Amino acid sequence: MQATGRSTVPLTGLVTAIGLVLTVVMIATTASAGQATKAVQTGKRHLDITLTKPTAAKAGDNDFEVVVKDSSGKPVTNADVSVLFVMPAMPAMKMPEMRHEVKLTAAGNGKYTGKGQVMMAGKWNVTVSVKQRGKEIGRKTLTVTAIDVVDRARR
Repeated sequence: MQATGRSTVPLTGLVTAIGLVLTVVMIATTASAGQATKAVQTGKRHLDITLTKPTAAKAGDNDFEVVVKDSSGKPVTNADVSVLFVMPAMPAMKMPEMRHEVKLTAAGNGKYTGKGQVMMAGKWNVTVSVKQRGKEIGRKTLTVTAIDVVDRARR
């Protein structure tokens, strides 16, 4: 391998460094999924869309649960519900935007569940989308801060 005149950082070292920086930021601004700092409801019908799990997102595997009710409080059934996690690009750290969508399955009574990954600790923009017959009938956006349980356990 020839030297290129640039120094390189091993990917694992970079990910660890980013995780530590985000953990410090996250401790100052931790918010659970149920305590969204920004929530916007759109769609033709007024829906009550609640992300009930995870109550505290973590980097790695998470169980997701969304409850969808109509304006009269009745459960919305037969819907396609997904949760999209987006972390904006961080050009200073040469990190591209990250996206991960989790499609949930109906669990009855307006509840939709599934398992999925939150790729790393930090602040994520989350969009919960509700569709019926291929058309979006509701959407909720919020901010979720995921913690790195490995770093927290070391303290």
